[in-house]
Parts: sequence; C-alpha cells; structure tokens
Amino acid sequence: MKEVWRKFDEVELTHSSVHHLMAMHELLKSHGYVRGIDIANYLDISRSSVSITMKKLLNKGYITEDENKFYRFTEHGEELINSVLSKRRIIRTFFHKALNLPETLAESEACKIEHLLEEETGQRLMSFMGFFLSEGRAAREFRNQFQSFTYHCNQFDECEVCELECYFAGEKPSVNV
Repeated sequence: MKEVWRKFDEVELTHSSVHHLMAMHELLKSHGYVRGIDIANYLDISRSSVSITMKKLLNKGYITEDENKFYRFTEHGEELINSVLSKRRIIRTFFHKALNLPETLAESEACKIEHLLEEETGQRLMSFMGFFLSEGRAAREFRNQFQSFTYHCNQFDECEVCELECYFAGEKPSVNV
C-alpha cells in the first residue's frame, strides 16, 4: 500500500487535460474543427488556461496545431481519447446499471475516475459488464440475486469490507443494491 499513492503521479494525463481533450473531441465531432478559443468557450475557462494545457498536450504528442491554430489529434491522441471515452462509458454503465445509481451521479462519478484506470482494469470491467448485461441464464440469475441482496454489516473485528471502523456505523446497518 505504501507505493500505491505514488501511482497517481504516473497517470498519463491530469483530469483537466482529459477534459480539454474531450472538449476537443466533441468540438471536432460537431464542427469539424477546433481552436483554443472554442475549447475555452466550451469549458467556460480562460483562453490562457487552455493555451497552457494545449501546449503540454502538444509537447506530449497527443495533438497537433496547424499554421491557422487549428488543433487535431495525433494517432496517439486518438487512441488515448478512445480509451478514456470507452472507460467512462463502461464505468458509467456499471454505476448506473449494476449499482443502480441515478444517471447523473453515475456520470459524475465516472468522470472522476475514467483516466485513472489502467487499460487492464477497463477491459476487465468491460468483460464483467458484458456478462452482467447479457441475457444468459446465469447473468439473469446473478442480476436478480444481486438486486434483492441486502448487505448486513456484521461488525466483526476481521470484517472483509471495512478497514478501521464499520463503514456503516451511525448509518443504515444494511444496504440494498
């Protein structure tokens, strides 16, 4: 556990950089072009802030800028944005369909972690959700059992769920999913 927190420094992009790339993706999709001012307006932030972030993204090789100040994704940037968008979608689907969170909460939670997950984690979550959403008998039974399952906190010293104290202490003693 000692080294895990350092993994955050190894994350390829910051949350802010990902939002710049996602804005760029949306603008390219809807307008066919994107400039710094477009990203600034889309994200409702200053042009200077966009300029700083875009310069970093240029230096990392995710985007290019032509002589008219129009941005495009490099192949590496396309792969990255596809990965982030795919992980966001599967995380949002997991939170909404499996955990029954409201769509708006599922979206905001997915936004917080989409760029932090390793590719392997995203792929395994995709595989799990493929099973979970399938119409196979085992998947239907699993969904039915999971939806009717109620977690009862046993508050034993060696709880498999809680670390230091009962996570539900002072709140509901059980949770329906």
